[in-house]
Amino acid sequence: MKKKKKRKFRHKVTFFLLEPLFRLYFRITYNFKAKRFKPPKGEKGPYLVIGNHTTVHDAFFMAFGFPGVLYYVASDMLFSVKYFSRIMSFLVGPIAKTKYRSDIETIRDMKRVVSEGGSIALFPEGNTTFSGEPMHVPFVIAKLIKKLQIPVLFYQIKGGYLARPRWSRTKRKGKVTGHVAKIWKPEDYASLAPEAIYEVIKDNLYVDEFSTNTPFKSNYKAEDIESAYFVCPSCGAIETLHSEGNDVWCTHCDYHARMNDFGKFDLLSGKKGFETTVPWYDYQKEMLEKWLDKQKDDAVLFENTNERILEVKRSKYKTYKAHGTIRLYKKNVQFIFDDGSEELWDVSSISSAVQQKNKLILHHENEAKTYYLLSHPKRNALKYVLAIDWLKKKERD
Repeated sequence: MKKKKKRKFRHKVTFFLLEPLFRLYFRITYNFKAKRFKPPKGEKGPYLVIGNHTTVHDAFFMAFGFPGVLYYVASDMLFSVKYFSRIMSFLVGPIAKTKYRSDIETIRDMKRVVSEGGSIALFPEGNTTFSGEPMHVPFVIAKLIKKLQIPVLFYQIKGGYLARPRWSRTKRKGKVTGHVAKIWKPEDYASLAPEAIYEVIKDNLYVDEFSTNTPFKSNYKAEDIESAYFVCPSCGAIETLHSEGNDVWCTHCDYHARMNDFGKFDLLSGKKGFETTVPWYDYQKEMLEKWLDKQKDDAVLFENTNERILEVKRSKYKTYKAHGTIRLYKKNVQFIFDDGSEELWDVSSISSAVQQKNKLILHHENEAKTYYLLSHPKRNALKYVLAIDWLKKKERD
């Protein structure tokens, strides 16, 4: 019991000392303002706080809108930064959600935090948005709400995507806000089926980033967009896009668009284009799937050279393995290392993800081996993830 009290006290002191400094920093750099949540009279929590995921800074944006310590559910890669991970664990006590821990273990830790009076925070998407619209929300979050049986706060962050799109290396000058949009008490959802709860979650996490009247100014608004978008919106060609400053072109056709201060595209030439990245993202997935379906089994779908490949050990630390080339085929992924050695992974055994901007993570489920690939800022990691997901689904069907 004494150990628990010391841990909670340490977290409260950390929050008390650092919160004003971080708040000032994000006020200056992102013009961020949060509407502070005031618990209803007679209600102290603990709460489950869930929010839409727009930037790598969302945990700070959420914390500024909540009066007290939040215990975040963090993904495995957050625990693989050698010294930072240890310091972070000591100061704020995040709850680990890794490939090497079952959901049961994570839920057990969450229940422990709740039993000690702590509030839990998480971003159900598990991934910052590539398009400005929420990414896929796993259905398991509905079951989690049923299990915890505590009040749920829906926290909406608006402007984050336009201030710093995931695919960009630069931020824009604008305005980012955060607030609790809905309070959901256990008695409000007790009689609902998980399917109904899931729909409420999706509805309350949805934020229309492009409805703002606030300009987001930069001279590099479209820079590096090809690190997330690899299908031309005009001709449908794959990997023919190039960006510089506020502009993006296709090297296969005459498509040329310029991103304005509201995150929308002005078409300068070409047959067609999309006003925002939201419909472009959906179109990209559709065109990719059609293209993949036409390719032969022995065709190289995607290839990137000079990849810096790290191996992640038990989600605790990364070690350098080699530089090399990655090739994606319909049935497997091939690694060709600079020393001449090779590895071949079956696509059916791979789970994939993109961390931060375009760091590619490939995990071999059978061998419990994880590679972390770093490359040029304009290299597209998302194409691998979308392609692998579709190929696995096609194989199951």
